[in-house]
Amino acid sequence: MKAAVFHGVRDVRFEEVDKPGLSEGEALLRVKACGICGSDLHTYREGLFLGLGLPTETGRILGHEFSGEIAEINGHIEGVNVGDRFTTAAMGANAEYLKITAETARFLVPIADGVSFVEAATTEPLATSLHATNLANVQDGETIVIMGAGIIGLGILQCIRAGSSAKTIVVDLSNKRLALALELGADKTINALECDVQETILGASDQRLALVEAPEGVANTVFDCVGATRNFTGVSVLEQALSIVKPDGKVVVVAVFEKPLEIDPNIIVRKGIRLFGSWAWTREEFVQALALISSGKIDRRPLISHEFPLEDASEAYETQANADTAIKVMLIP
Repeated sequence: MKAAVFHGVRDVRFEEVDKPGLSEGEALLRVKACGICGSDLHTYREGLFLGLGLPTETGRILGHEFSGEIAEINGHIEGVNVGDRFTTAAMGANAEYLKITAETARFLVPIADGVSFVEAATTEPLATSLHATNLANVQDGETIVIMGAGIIGLGILQCIRAGSSAKTIVVDLSNKRLALALELGADKTINALECDVQETILGASDQRLALVEAPEGVANTVFDCVGATRNFTGVSVLEQALSIVKPDGKVVVVAVFEKPLEIDPNIIVRKGIRLFGSWAWTREEFVQALALISSGKIDRRPLISHEFPLEDASEAYETQANADTAIKVMLIP
């Protein structure tokens, strides 16, 4: 079968690999769409998280945000038939086919009629956004700051809009992403290249947002969807989040850090900040994320910025690495 194989930093190759064999109780999924995740990018750009992906003779097949249809079944799997459309989470979906083990089969989620394979392939990142939103327990009337308008940050915005009337401020470096945030219902956006984010939000500059002027913070919750790259210098987004949040507020970190940061923990103590780390999702949240897409309460189509055939995987990864132009890049095997 055809696959996009990761060989090393910025080296993804389109090549032929062995089609997976099936044991009793396993199925073969014909992959119809697979998104390139932020964790895939960390591997592609920096060689991090090398344990991710499906090993091959020459490298690893990345990809875990996908959808497809059942092509083969060895034996019987309750509720699963050839031709059925499913999404789930497993490694190695940058390929024509993906083995669904007996364990993975228990977590297959059917795709409703009317939901495209490309939309369904965004279920996994939406579930990640939903998990972070649930940790914050956002309430009507609160002020929420989302730092980072990639697929996770925009997903958090969508989850908030679907479940509350909280005020939302979205911060990013890309005007394209910020424009999309406004389309998706953000109340305010800030380009961090054009102003001091802390001063602007806290009302300490002429560009203040006229929300709540409070030097101790204005946001009930701040989501850090940025983290820090290996070459990052300056004031980290996490430091900014701790400054912006109100006393007794929440900071939810749903990002990956390529290097350790130095922060002053005294601000956490003095303000009584509740700091949450948000990783992945629960099975229930995954199902709920797809239900939000299926019901139309959340529209994921505007977030899909590019689609590439599998043979152009190298270009697809380079495109996803350009945050100014790409939001979610999809591979279509």
